[in-house]
Amino acid sequence: MFQVIWELKVKFKEREKFEKFYDAKGEWVRFFSKSSDYQGTDVLESGEGDGVFLVIDEWSSEEAFNEFVKSRKADYDLLEEKAKTASRTRQRIWISLEPDEE
Repeated sequence: MFQVIWELKVKFKEREKFEKFYDAKGEWVRFFSKSSDYQGTDVLESGEGDGVFLVIDEWSSEEAFNEFVKSRKADYDLLEEKAKTASRTRQRIWISLEPDEE
């Protein structure tokens, strides 16, 4: 499994827009769902009421993620621009790989 993890800070007045963009029927998930290697997106809230969220995208592999983004570069760039409008700040905080089991 391969995960791309984003930290987002959302303004209170923008929360509904953020939730709609990243929910199971939102534009973010619809875009990545075009790949059979995409395994889903989880959205976690900090619980502190501070508008901090983690968005975790799961893929079968790093190669699958990179190839999908590369093959749809123009559409991905547009999606990234829309994602920026759904939050106050947005940064990729880490990528995790689960080691192969032998």
